[in-house]
Amino acid sequence: MSLGLARVSPNDWTVSGIGQDLKLALRLFRKSPGFAAIVVLTLALGSGANTAIFTLLDQLVLRPLPVERPDRLVLLHAPGESVGWSLSQSDTTKPVSQPVFEGLRDRTQAFQGVLAHFWTDVHLSASGQTDSVSGDMVSGGFFQVLGLRAAYGRLFTPDDDRVRGGHPVVVLGHRLFERRFGGDPSVVGRTVSVNGQPMTVVGVAPRGFDGVEVGGAIDVYVPLAMQNQIVPAWGNRLGDWRSRWLICMARLRDGVSLDEARAQANVVYAQLLQEDVQHLTAKPESYRARFLAKKLELRAGARGTSGLRDQSGTPLVVLMGMVGLVLLIACANVAGLLLTRAAARRKELALRLALGAGRARLVRLHLVESLLLALAGGLVGLQLAYWVGEALIRALPYTDAARTLSAAPDARVGLFTLGLAVLTGVGFGLVPGLRATQADLTPALKSEAAAVVGGGGFRLRKGLVVAQVALSLLLLIGAGLFTRSLMNLRALDPGFKPDRLFAFDIDPARSGQDFTQRVSTLRRIQEELFAEPGVASASAAAVTLMSGNNWSSSVRVEGYESKEGEDMNPQFNYVAPGFFETLGFPLVAGRDLAETDVLEGPQVAVVNEVFAKYFFKDQNPIGRRFGIGRRGEGYPFEIVGVVRDGKAASIREEPQRFVYAPYTQEKAVGSLTYYVRSTVEPDSFAPRLRAAVARVDSTLPVTDLKTMKTQISDSLFFERMVAVLSAAFGLLATVLAAIGLYGVMSYAVSQRTREIGLRVALGADQRSVLMLVLREVAILAGIGIAIGLPGGYGLGKLIESQLFNLKARDPLTFLVATAALVTTALVAGLIPAVRAARVDPMTALRYE
Repeated sequence: MSLGLARVSPNDWTVSGIGQDLKLALRLFRKSPGFAAIVVLTLALGSGANTAIFTLLDQLVLRPLPVERPDRLVLLHAPGESVGWSLSQSDTTKPVSQPVFEGLRDRTQAFQGVLAHFWTDVHLSASGQTDSVSGDMVSGGFFQVLGLRAAYGRLFTPDDDRVRGGHPVVVLGHRLFERRFGGDPSVVGRTVSVNGQPMTVVGVAPRGFDGVEVGGAIDVYVPLAMQNQIVPAWGNRLGDWRSRWLICMARLRDGVSLDEARAQANVVYAQLLQEDVQHLTAKPESYRARFLAKKLELRAGARGTSGLRDQSGTPLVVLMGMVGLVLLIACANVAGLLLTRAAARRKELALRLALGAGRARLVRLHLVESLLLALAGGLVGLQLAYWVGEALIRALPYTDAARTLSAAPDARVGLFTLGLAVLTGVGFGLVPGLRATQADLTPALKSEAAAVVGGGGFRLRKGLVVAQVALSLLLLIGAGLFTRSLMNLRALDPGFKPDRLFAFDIDPARSGQDFTQRVSTLRRIQEELFAEPGVASASAAAVTLMSGNNWSSSVRVEGYESKEGEDMNPQFNYVAPGFFETLGFPLVAGRDLAETDVLEGPQVAVVNEVFAKYFFKDQNPIGRRFGIGRRGEGYPFEIVGVVRDGKAASIREEPQRFVYAPYTQEKAVGSLTYYVRSTVEPDSFAPRLRAAVARVDSTLPVTDLKTMKTQISDSLFFERMVAVLSAAFGLLATVLAAIGLYGVMSYAVSQRTREIGLRVALGADQRSVLMLVLREVAILAGIGIAIGLPGGYGLGKLIESQLFNLKARDPLTFLVATAALVTTALVAGLIPAVRAARVDPMTALRYE
């Protein structure tokens, strides 16, 4: 038989030598296809899980914007005291007013340019069709600061953003350009309608650029100067120091460091604050001092902004850590398999050493085999990752994110997978290779079993199994904690009845309707819904429940003296008559809002119990009055009712102070979320709701139509994703650990067949043999559990901030996880134990 390596120099590191190793490795795999398949599948599961999570983590958290030199971009964050109107689209970046943006842009020499933007949904009408699409109001220098070039036509310049209301031009996002206009370049120059305003298409944004809001997909870009035409319900916010709504980014000049830019920007910011403070009225000197002491923060802007990243970043990092543990378990499993295989090849390897093959060459052969297996596992893992990624993206309750995120592997994901394959190939192949080439030639060539039974390689396999058990327990505890946290959230009472309750959005303001027209349209829609068979009740609200959105305003309450620094900002929602009945919020005092509560009539409001108790203690709140704004004339709002407390923005939140006012008395309300309680099954009802709206105005898009049960479920998407995936990874890790334990015990039983036969011949019964094997299983599992329990507590402390109403040391989670692992270990060890108990002593004594 040709052994190949004996004819080659012991230190042959040429291409020819490595090629010979590849051929020999492939030949060995062909001889043992089952072994190769098991290893590849094991690695594919671990690698695929890592690649799937990395694909999403890279797109949402790690990847820079597809713009020119993104490392030179900074985000401008303006924390601190503020009064007036504020609308923030990020949990981590505070907006500024338009005058502050212009001051920073024009006066800060350290900046090559500054951009500002605010994204909002708009109605786009073209060729007789109206759709709700994502829009972005951007400053004239937006595209120049980012260093972008148009795919077709041109992009905005500062000249497109000088005259308020004087620049009816749009740039189309590339995805909309292909989806809606078929990629036809002749769309440049055509007129489309954006929120009822005729506008000319001047260009198409470059392919791959979806805006600076990662996870979003901007379809239409409009100059900031058109704000009053795009969102007329706001009024004119341009030039208003008290209106903070713009997210700003800047590009640093070449040669300017971040610290230098921060220092220069804060000099300019201090000047702007001096101008801004002149617009404050009736504020004490202590407040003015805090206002003027504010500092502008400059943060790395290469990755843009992302509300989706704010929500998903930490869960994805946690999942990445968990799949890393799964891969470690897979590698330990494969390393154990390779050690067993090496033990079976000891005679062959000893013969190669005896014939002159160098030890380094044999180790290299093991590494080549391992790398081939790892690369094959990585390729299969890429396909598994694509399937998992597709499922995750389809499950996202965010339409824009589902459009922009992709599960398809790109160059970055390919390099990650390749690096992972090389790392794992070396990781699980090096130690078995070193162990296998430490052969003592004489006993190995004589095929003496004693050379392998109880040797260092077998002890190493046991150590790998202990490690797998410990890591599996770690993952099971993490999965248990996340699952218990999700169960706690699902058990919460939202304060309203979500059964057979539909919600959908209508926004007539985006179709160019003024306040009077909007009220008329919205009322007629409510009447049509009431008339629909199967409708028990219908109403509407300006702020969607369970959406994470809120509307707060500072108030002054008659007879209540507020303290300096006290939070006087209750939550507001502007609702239609019948809102409390439709949602199932019971009134506890007073009356509901009525059709007679109109703009020209007395201003009225219904408050919740928390509001009433906070401001009026045990006194009757009915008839009491308040006003909006901490300083102002009079108290125009009369409290006419008190409603039971309930959840609004999130199922997690504690009951907030809440004010419900008629939407007919607030001109800033442009859109409403309708709530319809039905007496029929949901599947048959949704088309009828769309038809009812179309009977009023067929040009109004119905968006976000879903049941409130779905809305609540969507609000818990990331909690649900982490719980489900962590449970899946915990299960996968436990199965891999069980396979590893089964392999070790099967090998131990096969190597101890003579000993077991001798025990049986000397009178040992099946029960004692069974317990002999299971005792060793229990020892291995016990050591792994003893290591894993402290690690599980450490993991719990690490993720405790992500848990709801649950501590890191939750005893039930630890008990269930431990019991599950012990049961799995005993089942895995039972099969070789039963086989050992059934050994025929005569056959065993002849066994070699």
